[in-house]
Formats: sequence, structure tokens, C-alpha cells
Amino acid sequence: MSVDHIIAKISFHGKDFEIIVDSEKIKDYKSGKISDINDILIVDGIFRNLRKVKSLDKGMLFKDNKTVLRIEDTELNTVFNTTDLTAIAKKIITDGEIQYTTEQRKEFLERKQRSVINIIANQSIDPRTGAPHTAARIESAMKQVRVSVDIHRSAESQVQDIIRSITSILPIKLEFKEIEIKTPIKYAGHLKKIMLDFGQVKNENWLGNNYIAMISIGAGQVDTFLGKVNGLTHGETICRIIN
Repeated sequence: MSVDHIIAKISFHGKDFEIIVDSEKIKDYKSGKISDINDILIVDGIFRNLRKVKSLDKGMLFKDNKTVLRIEDTELNTVFNTTDLTAIAKKIITDGEIQYTTEQRKEFLERKQRSVINIIANQSIDPRTGAPHTAARIESAMKQVRVSVDIHRSAESQVQDIIRSITSILPIKLEFKEIEIKTPIKYAGHLKKIMLDFGQVKNENWLGNNYIAMISIGAGQVDTFLGKVNGLTHGETICRIIN
């Protein structure tokens, strides 16, 4: 099974009812970013024994083979009182469990840890110097205090917990900077994309031939952001750090 696909299942009377979903989109569905469950389903149908399949090409689409069983409507109706795929899939996601292979769990944990570390590096500084911490320094501190990420929680929701765990050996605090930007209108479109990649655009307007905006970004990203802005606009943009 690809690390991009995971199995969700629910059990009734000793029998499993399984669906296969996109490993990234399921997080967006649970957080409300995706509302249509059909957008996260990899294959239409309710199955059994999906863990025996190594890829989507090995029988999963067939009604019944010796590896995977596509569950009949009669059984679905008996258990769920419906044969509607959307309704059953919602039930499985809401009340069932997500099943990871060993390979998937390792890969997802590594991805989640990288995400958490990158967020902390981008949004934090060393309060003694005002300088950002490197990702390597943050990762080292996590190893020293033996703190790990939770595969089931979003990276953003774990940042504060991780910081509290490592602050005893690594002085660190979250900090955001507001930067006022003034640039010729010809750069506005491309500059707006960069701004959205780095942080939140708090306000913007046009004054004469200039685009003026205020952005809030993590303190650890300021130097990188200013470098990208300067490179894009060839030094024609005025940036002023407000706080």
C-alpha cells in the first residue's frame, strides 16, 4: 500500500468494513477544510482485507477475488441500514479507526516531525539574541528531552507543547513581526504570492503607482522573506519592520 493511501475501518460483529482514503486529504476532511467525503476516497466501495493488497492494481477494484472482498450491498444494508457509499464512509471515518502499515507510520511521523520543526524554526527566536534557531538545533533539543510528535494531531496544534518541552535546554519563544511593504505596482501580483507563502497579509491598498501592504510573519522567517522580496523587485521595494 502506498504511503499516500491509508485504510480506515470499522468493525461490527467481528467483521471489518474498510475504505481507502488519501493520507493528506483525510486530515483536511477532519479539520473541516474539505467537506465532501468523496474528495478523499481513493476507490469507490467498501472492502475487507485491504491490508493484504500491496498496490491498487492488485485486485482491489474487483468485486471478489481471493485477496480482497468488495462487500455486497445486502451485507452493507444489514449492518448500516443503507447502501449509500457516502453515508457509510462518513460512519467509518467518524466512528472507526485509521490503520497504518509500519512503513506508513514511519513516513507520516517523519513528515509530521519535519513540519513541526519547520514551523517552530520559522516562528521562533532565541530571546537572548533575537536570532532564529535552526531546524537542526530544534531537532537536537527534541531528541535530548525525548519529546516526539503525535501522528494524529496537526503539526500546528503541537508547536506549543514541543516548545514547552524543549525550553529547559533551549531558550526559545514564538514571535511574529509586522512588516510594512511599499513596492511599484508592476511587482504587486508576484509579491502578493510571496507574502501569502510566508504569512498573513493584514491590509493592503494602492497609492498612486505603488502597492502598499502590511504582513505578519514568524520572526524566524524575516531575513529569508526580505531576501526574496529584494530579489524579486530588484531592490525597488521598501520594507519597514514595525515591531
